[in-house]
This record gives sequence, structure tokens and C-alpha cells, in this order.
Amino acid sequence: MNAAIASRRRPLLTLLALCVQLGMLAREHLNGGVLSHHLLANPDLPAVSNWWGLLLVPLLTWWAVGRAERRAQLAVSDGRPLKPAPLTGFLCALAYGGILAALFAAGSPLVDYLFFGLLALALVLRLWHAEYLLGFVLAMSFVAGPILPAMFGAVIAVFSWLMNTAARALWRRLRPGVA
Repeated sequence: MNAAIASRRRPLLTLLALCVQLGMLAREHLNGGVLSHHLLANPDLPAVSNWWGLLLVPLLTWWAVGRAERRAQLAVSDGRPLKPAPLTGFLCALAYGGILAALFAAGSPLVDYLFFGLLALALVLRLWHAEYLLGFVLAMSFVAGPILPAMFGAVIAVFSWLMNTAARALWRRLRPGVA
């Protein structure tokens, strides 16, 4: 990867994410005010304003692009391909989050299946990679704001990391020794 292109990609993508967030907030502001979302969709719990997305989305984008570039550099230095490609992971998470958001907005009962399906996916995929979290948060932010999906995505990422790390440790312990 060209170092000059990589050095420009991170600020440009962060600026793009900020512009998208500003557009979303402007649309909300012009249509009755910026929304707030209650934790666990329970009115008895505190609400989180979508204004926090102006801070979270650019920071999350900066962090995710940096992590993806770092993983790509490590893969190149090790002489192996980067699998899955960060863009592929981002787009898959964006699609999954988009479908989940659309079903949630429509009040579909399929939301529960997708929700628990994400837990199942966390067992087999490395959902702790930053691009998965970024894609999921960006897709869900149109329905639930960026903060709640980021909190939920962080829990899924930690769960995925713990399960995959435990499975690898168990596999190393149980597999027969290599002669």
C-alpha cells in the first residue's frame, strides 16, 4: 500500500463520517428536533442524545481506519494476505446493521433472530475487529443513534474476542502434539 495514500485515507474517511453525521443531525433538527434514545428502549432509563454522534462517529472512524491500516501493514510485513479484507468486513457489518435497523424500524419480529444471530456470528467470526464495529454503528445510527449501537457493538466485540480466545486456547491444549 502506498504510504502517501494511506496517510490521506484516514483523515478523509473521518471527515466523510463527520459530514454524514452532520447531515443526519441536520435532517433530525429540521424535522422536529434531534432525537434521544433510551437505554434498552425503556423510558425509565436515561436517554442519550444523537448529538453525541458528532464526537463518537469521527473518533470511531479514525480508530477503525487506523486499526485496519495497522493490520494491513502487519500482514504485508509477514508476507500473508489480510483476510478478511477490512473493506469486506466493514461492508458486511454495514449490511447486517442496515437490515437489523430496517427490521427494527418496521417493528418486525425477525429483529430477535438477527439480534441473537449476531451472538452466534460472534462465536465464529472475529467481530472484535474495528471495521465490524464501525459498519454496524454507522448502519444502526439512522434508527437508534450512534451511541447505543456502539455500546451494544462493544459488548459483542468483547464477547467475540473472549470466545475466540478461549476456543483457541482450548484447541492448543487439546490437539495432539506435533511431532
